[in-house]
Amino acid sequence: MDRLVTYVGVIHGLPGPVSIVEQSVARERWLDQGFEVQRECTDYRFDNGVHLRRVVEQDQFPSELACAECWISYEVIGHAPCSQVSPAGKSFDNACRETFWLKYHLA
Repeated sequence: MDRLVTYVGVIHGLPGPVSIVEQSVARERWLDQGFEVQRECTDYRFDNGVHLRRVVEQDQFPSELACAECWISYEVIGHAPCSQVSPAGKSFDNACRETFWLKYHLA
């Protein structure tokens, strides 16, 4: 069984046993209660047949936090013929949590 963290690491430029062979990006922007919200949806296809989607949504609401709130999610769209990626999805409420998760599980 393949680990989701392996693919997320490769998406972030870390070395891994798979490679991205194709990616496509869709972006949207809209106003919500006077603040601009941006959503970026990226589909990744890997050389072993796995297809992942990463969605990042963040607003331009002013924040004093060192790691401002945003919403990041990963979803397995398609598996390789002879393997399964686990877990099939993962979500974070800021980039710092995503970074910690990567470091912890790839250490």
